[in-house]
Amino acid sequence: MLHIGRVHILTDTTVQERYSHVDLARMALEAGVPTIQYRRKEYDRALHLEEVQTIARLVRQYHAQLIINDHLELAVEVGATGLHLGEEDMPLQEAFRRIPPLMVIGATVHSLERYAAIRHFPLAYVGVGPVFETSTKVPTRTPLGIEGLRSFVEAITHPVIAIGGITVERAKLLFESVPKLHGVAVLSAFCAAEDPIQVARNLLQIVPKE
Repeated sequence: MLHIGRVHILTDTTVQERYSHVDLARMALEAGVPTIQYRRKEYDRALHLEEVQTIARLVRQYHAQLIINDHLELAVEVGATGLHLGEEDMPLQEAFRRIPPLMVIGATVHSLERYAAIRHFPLAYVGVGPVFETSTKVPTRTPLGIEGLRSFVEAITHPVIAIGGITVERAKLLFESVPKLHGVAVLSAFCAAEDPIQVARNLLQIVPKE
């Protein structure tokens, strides 16, 4: 099983318009981020395939990982490392049946009941959240907080990636407070930052040494 990166940067152009998905991916990779997640809810193949192909090439140049949110066919077409599925997306059983060898899948869970139903799948990681309040998910779910995240991490056997409202300061607190936490996924704090590259570097500096 692939060792998934501990810092995931999600590209997004809804929280800001200054940088494109390609710009954001390039900056994250230049900073040394191991895992890029392409997140575009309104993906249109005719409009957006070229940008994803460009990101895929960049990721390969940097020997990093590319995770595609939601779109299995796109992940396959560009040769992505993996696919990320939310609770309302394609059923995991179908996704695992359709992905090619070596491609991995990560999944979001919002309850331990949901995790119990999918824990038998060979997931590369499980995204848990929102840990903190976030404006990028609608409708907004009640944040788990640090104690809530800890209860998930203690019960989950897969690597856990914390999601939702993660900043550098909050990521540092999470790693200190939840030692078994594998990693964090960051969207707004990176994409909307004045200096995204510095934010990414700061995130990498606080990841505990393995």
